[in-house]
Amino acid sequence: MTGGAIDRALADVSKDKDVVLIEGAADLVEGTLVGLPPQKVAERLNARVLAVTKYANDFALDGVLAAQAQFGGRFLGAVLNAVAQPRIEFVEQSVAAALKTRGVTVYATLPQERLLLSMTVNEIADVLEAEIIGPTDRGEELVENLMVSAMSMESALSYFRRTPNKAVITGGDRADIQLAALETLTRCLVLTGNLRPSPLIIGRAEELGVPLIIAGQDTLSAVQVIQQYFGKTRLRQPRKVERFQELLDARFDFARLYADLGIGH
Repeated sequence: MTGGAIDRALADVSKDKDVVLIEGAADLVEGTLVGLPPQKVAERLNARVLAVTKYANDFALDGVLAAQAQFGGRFLGAVLNAVAQPRIEFVEQSVAAALKTRGVTVYATLPQERLLLSMTVNEIADVLEAEIIGPTDRGEELVENLMVSAMSMESALSYFRRTPNKAVITGGDRADIQLAALETLTRCLVLTGNLRPSPLIIGRAEELGVPLIIAGQDTLSAVQVIQQYFGKTRLRQPRKVERFQELLDARFDFARLYADLGIGH
């Protein structure tokens, strides 16, 4: 996209709008190859900048401070996203205070949520380039957890009962594991090795409304493929959008943001 194209796009979407929210680059260098690094785009759009950073550890603060330095007066502050639940209090108090001493406003500290990281059954099948058999109306069910098992049926039952809303990944020839998974709160089964399940498994899955995904990969490869996409799919499912809105309403300092932007609310 050229600078002129950016101008036209902004003019189009901003018509009759008081505020336009624009998703920025994934980092501070994206777009440099085509002459449109984030700093230049912000200048061209005359935009203020809110840094949203995933907080895994204190190294995330380097990115926030780098953004502050790069954008200068355009920089508003930061949102610390996907904070592990045990770290929330520490981040809200100590980390936010440390950033404040450097002139950075933290508008929100958002906890990591399994629901927001989840994938749908259809998305899992798509990334595996796999076939779905069984119920056809469960493709938009959300999978929050992945579980892998090669243990005995008795051990597997206890293992699977600990975790709801899951996809169980196992060999297509492991009918015992498949039956155990079907007896717990399972969103779908991913059967690896391009092996179709027995009629017994197909019938039980149909009865319980659990889709079966027939994947060509081996079990380890299937897990690796799915994990690459967890937390990176679009936030478009109603349950995800509703939960995200709840988090923002509870944890985002909109009053401070509006004041800093000089707009009413």
